[in-house]
Amino acid sequence: MNNILLISGSPRANSNSNRVITYLKQQLEVSGTDCHVFDLREDLLPLYRNEGNQYEDVNVSRLVQLVEQADGYIICTPEYHGAMSGALKNALDFLNSKNFSGKPCVIAATAGGGKGGINALNNLRTVMRSLYVNVLPMQVIADPPVFSEEGLIIDERVKTNLSLLSDSLLEAVKRQKIETN
Repeated sequence: MNNILLISGSPRANSNSNRVITYLKQQLEVSGTDCHVFDLREDLLPLYRNEGNQYEDVNVSRLVQLVEQADGYIICTPEYHGAMSGALKNALDFLNSKNFSGKPCVIAATAGGGKGGINALNNLRTVMRSLYVNVLPMQVIADPPVFSEEGLIIDERVKTNLSLLSDSLLEAVKRQKIETN
């Protein structure tokens, strides 16, 4: 069974990033995938200071453990001022290439300012590449009109793209498992 870690990079309540992660988790679990979510609103992390004792923090320890145990990753971030959220960048600062071991990852962004989320995705892709994560080419942006007033994804094109995103991740995980065995 595949083990996928989904990271919601928004510290806001009722965030669209969390809605995307929730949607993807539900889709993956239907396919029999074991999923874990690290939600930066719920799983608060201290500000990274490059001090070893910070790894004793329960949420930092949990993040590192989840990353190391996962076969692949899905990360969704809001776009704040042309970049990923500071909360997500802070979380990634606690990790290194040894934690990720070159495993596959797909990324998505949510945006609200009318500029799309491409800058956040480019920023996230650069950081993940520096951690030696295999970030797959496909990515998805979900703007506010994609969601109903209740927070459900109602845009069929985005639903299709999210399915393709998770399918590409599962295929990459499968290939990696074959290559490493």
